[in-house]
Amino acid sequence: MNSVLPGNSDPVGANSWSSPPETLRLPEGQVHVWRIGLDSAPVALEILRKTLSSDEKERAGRFRFDRDQQAFIVRRGWLRFILGRYLEQDPASLQFSYNPYGRPFLQSETAGQLYFNLSHSQGLALFVFARQVEIGVDIERERSDFDCFKLAERFFSARERAELNALPVGSRSQAFFLGWTRKEAFIKAHGEGLSLPLDHFDVSLGPGEPARLVATRMGLEAPDQWSLFNLEPAPGYLAALAVRSRWVELHCWAM
Repeated sequence: MNSVLPGNSDPVGANSWSSPPETLRLPEGQVHVWRIGLDSAPVALEILRKTLSSDEKERAGRFRFDRDQQAFIVRRGWLRFILGRYLEQDPASLQFSYNPYGRPFLQSETAGQLYFNLSHSQGLALFVFARQVEIGVDIERERSDFDCFKLAERFFSARERAELNALPVGSRSQAFFLGWTRKEAFIKAHGEGLSLPLDHFDVSLGPGEPARLVATRMGLEAPDQWSLFNLEPAPGYLAALAVRSRWVELHCWAM
């Protein structure tokens, strides 16, 4: 999908996922989202493992269960593989540093301020890439066997809680996940984790309503500096993308 879109709206066709081109280019103004399944054959898993640094392999080994260890290897291996394609470098040669909140970034100055973020949920991952602009993505597997009001009371703003409470009972679970993914994408774009309180800003969350940053408080940037988008990577999953830009050319790739 290739279209130029204003911020605070859902792109037409944003849920049309296509195969990436052989030659990847990521100019300023474009955002690329990649959808990747985390279940890999043993041969592919070993190829991805070989791209990891020694500290990444050590981190993978700390997981108690094999499935969690393998999922980490696949996520980090694919991140390296995609970054390597954009930068035309060997994935194993890439070196990461981490900000005080644990967010990775590329050490190389030749990366041209290539920003990236990823999120995963129950076997499916989204990776997002852009140049010169902060981005964040979140994906969640939708479920209804939980108390959405209890979590909303802890993490949502007063305005969002009121909006959730006003919705029909049958819509509340989906609305919670729509709001949650949008809020998570926004704080991940800032790269500061939950040190940025989730109640310092409001997002839209009504089913069928476009993704939108409604209001900000406590010194956060004005909503009109951001674009917020819905993504539907697969049936049963909800996802959101946040970009610190008013105009976005969005491409969605699937592997």
